[in-house]
Order: sequence, then C-alpha cells, then structure tokens
Amino acid sequence: MTIVSVINMDTNSCETMGNLMFVSRDPICAEVPLVDLSEATKPPGNHFIRNHYKVPVIERDEWSLSVTGSVDNSLEISYDYLVEMPSIEVTALMECAGNSRSIVHPRVPGVQWGHGAIGTACWKGVPVYKVLEKATLRQSASEVVFSGYDGDKVSISQDTSRYAISVPLAKLLDPTTILAYSMNGNVIPKNHGYPVRLIVPGWYGMTSVKWVTGMKVIDSPNSGVYEREYSLYLGFNGNSVNVAQRVTELKVKSLISNPASGSVIGLTRQEVNGLSWSGAECVTKVEVSFDNNRTWHQAEVEEPSFPYSAQRWKFEWEPPEVGHYLIRSRATDSNGDIQPFVADWNYRGLQVNSVHCVPVVVMDN
Repeated sequence: MTIVSVINMDTNSCETMGNLMFVSRDPICAEVPLVDLSEATKPPGNHFIRNHYKVPVIERDEWSLSVTGSVDNSLEISYDYLVEMPSIEVTALMECAGNSRSIVHPRVPGVQWGHGAIGTACWKGVPVYKVLEKATLRQSASEVVFSGYDGDKVSISQDTSRYAISVPLAKLLDPTTILAYSMNGNVIPKNHGYPVRLIVPGWYGMTSVKWVTGMKVIDSPNSGVYEREYSLYLGFNGNSVNVAQRVTELKVKSLISNPASGSVIGLTRQEVNGLSWSGAECVTKVEVSFDNNRTWHQAEVEEPSFPYSAQRWKFEWEPPEVGHYLIRSRATDSNGDIQPFVADWNYRGLQVNSVHCVPVVVMDN
C-alpha cells in the first residue's frame, strides 16, 4: 500500500487525504492506518474512502433529491430546502463490509482491505423519515431505493448505471438515519459524498449511499445488482449448499491499534489499546491475550458516547520476559455476541470480524 499525503489520484477531486493508504487508485479506495484509531473522531482526511466509480462533479445549486414511487406526493427537494428542514447530528462508526478481507483464506475477490476500512465522524443532516412524511407513504410501501450520482458512464442517463441500494422502512424510521450535508462541522468533502449522502448508522457502509440524488419507494424487496450480488453474504452450510443473506448490521469487533504489528518493544509496562464497536448494541467487554489464548485479561472499555459510536479500550501489560508474542483482542457486546476466533468463510469476504492478532517482539533494553 502507498501512504498518501495530499494527493488524490482522481482528477475530479483534490482533497487532503491525511495518512490514508491506497488499496485501489481507480476507483479510489483508501484505508486508515491502525495506529490512527486511538482518537474517537477523525477529520475527513483520516476517514476511510470506498468509491465504486469516479467521483462525480456536482454543483450544490444544481443538486436536487427526487422522491418517487409508492408515495402520494412526489417531491423534488433542493439543497437549500433540505438544509432548512429540522436537522440532527449523529456520531457513528462506519465500516466497509469488506474490511479485513485480505486475511480471508482461501483468497476471495474484491478490494483487498487490511483492517482500516473504518472511520468515525459527526454527521449533520435531516432524518429520512421527515422527508418520507412530506411524501406521504402509501400503505404498501416497504423499502426505499437510494440512488447515487456515481456510475460507470461519464454522462449518466439511466438508473441502471448508477450506484443504488435499498433500505427497509423499519431502518429509515429510525431518527438517526439521515440525509447528511455536513461532516465534522464542515461541508462533506467530495470523496465522502458532497453535497449530500445517506448515513445509516449501525449498518455496513455500502448502504450509506454517497452523492445521493434519488429516493424511490417500493412495495417489495429490491432486486438490484448490489442487493443481489455485491452486498450478499454467500456462505455454505454443511452440505456445501449456498447460503445467501443480505449484509446489513455491523458485527461485534475489536482491533488493536497499539502496539503495531511487528513492533519491537521494551521489557517494561506497555499500554495495549484499540477500538471496538457493534452494530445493534454497545460493547460490554474487551479481552486481550498474550499466551496463545490460554489466558484472557479484561481491558478497560470506555462507555459509548453516542448510539452506534466506537468505544476505545486499553490494557496495561507487563511482558514477563523477552521473546516473541502474539497479542489478541476480542470483544463482546450487550447481546452476548463475541468475536469468533476465526470468521466464517464466505465467497465475498464480507463481515470479517475474527479475533485481531498482532505479533510483537519484546527486548530487554
């Protein structure tokens, strides 16, 4: 991977990208170094980027959001009208469904993310249900398809060429699901969906559609390409028969940010720390092990600041002697779900939440 300072390879966008590491340059996919996970909220330059196509150029004054389908009142909402509507702020961790894919064996197709396809930001915007109230949903409505302005053509004229994915109404009625126009107190950067993007807290990031420009209310589950192929967990049961499941809610997970993998550390007290999260509930416990899982020690975990926010954790470790160690972390959430030692293999390499492990060398200095 290449460390990026201020260069964005997409000619449509020139934004500072902090210390992000490119995983793909066309389209841009860039992840956060694990050492940067210690801070709760990072600036846009240190929030992962997952683009499916080139960044579209959208003028704010020309942007509008159409609301169509199973509604009594079709709408065309301008940017100025949207920002005048009642708004809220939502601080949430976002994770790409393919995060940690590179550790899956046998290897699977897709962007080969390390562990840094995550980010926490404070988003400001209008609850989606407020827009749906203005449109007046019909009784048969069940989902909404959100279309972005990004696609596989320079000039987009058909919905089929745009990135689009559906969200069930039950999730959209959650007041924290918003149409965001601000990120950490500023306008949303181009790489993160300027001027407006959908934010679906607690769900994997592919649902938080960038550059959103259309909402189509439908009466039955959507069968678009992203629900049918790319956002589908394709595992196998004991008879090797495909088991398909829509990817939605974040699984419980923890990562170690310090010490870094391969570090050489002294034979003195060390702070081991990292980040943990869960989609539906808060993390109640993080444990660390230094002796190949024979003993697990409970770390100190901060209380969640907001629903869907990440929780930092730390543990003071005194290495007993010099040598090579594997430090592992595992989280448990309030539902009782625990990080598995090995995540279930699936064809897309999605929802990988296995116990994180970093090797270190302890030397007497």
